[in-house]
Amino acid sequence: MSNLAEVPSIRLRPATSNDAEFAYEVLEQTMRIYVEATWGQWSEARSREEMTKDASDGQSQIIELGSLRIGLLRLEELSTHLQLEQLFVLPQYQRQGIGTLLLERVLEQARIRHLPVRLRVLRVNPARGLYERKGFKVVSETPERFIMEHAL
Repeated sequence: MSNLAEVPSIRLRPATSNDAEFAYEVLEQTMRIYVEATWGQWSEARSREEMTKDASDGQSQIIELGSLRIGLLRLEELSTHLQLEQLFVLPQYQRQGIGTLLLERVLEQARIRHLPVRLRVLRVNPARGLYERKGFKVVSETPERFIMEHAL
């Protein structure tokens, strides 16, 4: 079990077009295995295009540990809920409490705004366990995904 007191300062900053390649690398390293297990293939071109757009538009945030870029977070605030679109931490930084810490920050934002948090997770992705430990419940499903919500 990780100790959050041992996690150095984690910061978020808006992604820029200069982060596009890093954003793709994070997506590829964290999600490719699950995408291939779900749909049987990985589209590098489509993934690069999506990450470049998100970074250039400032929709994603870069997770930084000290001076290192270690992941991506994308949270959309809608009128009815907060939608957690991305919480990707590079494999070498996983299981150190970083994802838990960031998820707790998202939940705190939701409490302040009096909104539930929703997310989608691929059925084959073990991140579902983290979400369940933090109080998310499956509210619907598709053949590929669980749709989860953390109510107020």
